Amino acid sequence: MFGMSIRSSAQGDRGRTARLCGLALLSLLVEDTVCAERDKAQGDASAAVSEKSAAPDKASPDKASPDKASPDKSPRLPPIHDEQLPPKSRTLVTKPTKNMLIDFVLEMQNRSQAIARRYVQLLLSERYDEANLLHDEVGGRRIEWPPLTQQVEAFTAEHGQPKEIVQYLATSVGAEVQTFYFTAHYKDSIELGVRVTIDHYGHVVGAAVGGEVIPTAKKRYDRHDHYTTKTELALPFRGTWTATNATPGSGNGHYLNPNQRFAVDFQISVDVAPGQRSNHKGDGSKNSDYYAYGQDILAPASGTVVAVVDGIPENPPGLTDIYYRFGNSITLSLGSGEYALLAHLQTGSTKVRVGDRVTRGQLLARCGNSGNSTAPHLHFQLSDSPTLSVAASLPVQFVHVVRQGVPEARIQPMSGDRVSNQEPAMEQHPAKAVP
Repeated sequence: MFGMSIRSSAQGDRGRTARLCGLALLSLLVEDTVCAERDKAQGDASAAVSEKSAAPDKASPDKASPDKASPDKSPRLPPIHDEQLPPKSRTLVTKPTKNMLIDFVLEMQNRSQAIARRYVQLLLSERYDEANLLHDEVGGRRIEWPPLTQQVEAFTAEHGQPKEIVQYLATSVGAEVQTFYFTAHYKDSIELGVRVTIDHYGHVVGAAVGGEVIPTAKKRYDRHDHYTTKTELALPFRGTWTATNATPGSGNGHYLNPNQRFAVDFQISVDVAPGQRSNHKGDGSKNSDYYAYGQDILAPASGTVVAVVDGIPENPPGLTDIYYRFGNSITLSLGSGEYALLAHLQTGSTKVRVGDRVTRGQLLARCGNSGNSTAPHLHFQLSDSPTLSVAASLPVQFVHVVRQGVPEARIQPMSGDRVSNQEPAMEQHPAKAVP
């Protein structure tokens, strides 16, 4: 059931689509109810058998007492509920609208959430056979199942079964996947973080527990909103580029994701008509059509290379890699707890290795179109950790920048800003012509 894919065309019947979505969600709810009743019945039956076994045998007073009952292989699932969020945080929408497409998307989102919640309950209750049925059995990225179950078993052996599970509604939404975050609470006041990723077919395609998952109490959207960048950063390129996906607000996909909240996408665009700009020449069907493609990507400040990813194939324009969201990338430690990520780089263009010390303006790689990217551009962000799956994004401010032709001492780029470095920020390196 969970492998079912619901499709509707633009010409499709609204009522039919809504009924399909409603049936999918209703099926999940019915299954949860049936399973809960089954678990309760099994638990009551086990208790009755145990009580009967424990009662003394009046006909045979000298008979040895029965052995201890074996542990229940199908324990009751721990209850799961939502965590209260700060007022500014976005929660999943469940109220139907009058827009067929929006309603369809919301139903699919709620369906994915229901699958993730069920999976976490089964996984932490060590009901692996049932949990494994929710995995993608056909293709895609498979979960490292033995290491995952070993972590759960080790934690359960020490702390027992969780008394409750809390879902944190900070959902990371990718091109074709959604990631949900949970915290399991145990009787000894210990917490265990869990992360579950669901694809658009309803398969569990990613899961992690333990130290890799940031505790939900710390994963707040707005905890760094008033942060001031400590490192003096130069823009990591030459020439004039345009910032996109940078202005705070619900229209910016980065902003709703805690570990990308203040990221900025940079591209190169040119005037093609009054009030119109384009980031490519020709029909834009090739990466080489885009002005940013192949441009030098530079170190924004002096630091140490702590992570390098290269060798991920680049996407044809319009397509995206849903499994390697940052694609080819470089992470720099800048000191003061700040880490710079430069992502979507050109395959094979990396000029540095882990452990290298780099200086401001040094060539790191070239701009590409790898990862969760549909067109060549540079994704730049500051984080408080080099491990992006647990990091929180930090506001990024650049110094000595020209914005819209006006020199400024310090700026945080917003969407639509055309920015360049003031000279001599990168004067030690020869300029490469850009539009």
